[in-house]
Amino acid sequence: MLDKLFKSLRADKPNYLGSKKGSDFEDRIELFLRRDLSLNRINREDLDEAVWKSINNHLNDKLGEDFINLPANTLNSCYIYQPRGSQEFPDFLIFTKKKVIPLEIKYSGKKQSSPIWNSNIPKANAFYIFGSYGLSDITFFRGNDVLTSKHRKSLYSFFDSLKSVQDKFRKSMPVLDLTNRGFSPYIRAAFEQKNHKRTVCINFFSHPDRSVVERRAIEESSRL
Repeated sequence: MLDKLFKSLRADKPNYLGSKKGSDFEDRIELFLRRDLSLNRINREDLDEAVWKSINNHLNDKLGEDFINLPANTLNSCYIYQPRGSQEFPDFLIFTKKKVIPLEIKYSGKKQSSPIWNSNIPKANAFYIFGSYGLSDITFFRGNDVLTSKHRKSLYSFFDSLKSVQDKFRKSMPVLDLTNRGFSPYIRAAFEQKNHKRTVCINFFSHPDRSVVERRAIEESSRL
């Protein structure tokens, strides 16, 4: 299903990149979902509470590998926009006749060649669309094609180990805090892409594997 969206993004970039605003970019994608894929927009409240809890637990699994099987007696051929809020993953939750597919949108009004990841790196079982107004380009990919499971696990484990150091250090705070102000260290996970070796290319548009990951996204999404 989503393969048609990806093909449209590749064939008609000017139509999607007509504004610097990320909200306009998302609106154009949502229009395609409704008009061209005939998907109905529903609300999270339209789902059975137990079904939503199961889906939400799956979305919270940062190391998950597989797409969610569509729960029995659940609406299909529909989508939810920002199911967990405007600042939370994913931007769209697509319900096909087989699966529940997270779709995350990344957009920049500047000449930006890679997305901003903040505390969430690409999930294996999600699709991503990245558009750059300044560079007049759009690309798309499945998370497991730009980050291996082993690398993903290692990145998250780094902050898990720091959390234990933080907790241990905080035990000394009551003794050190003679002014009673409550200052204490706070570790927040954040990720970026760095040219840490010669073969690295952080530019999503000029990366040598771009055509490969786009083709895989189209092929995989056509089966879901």
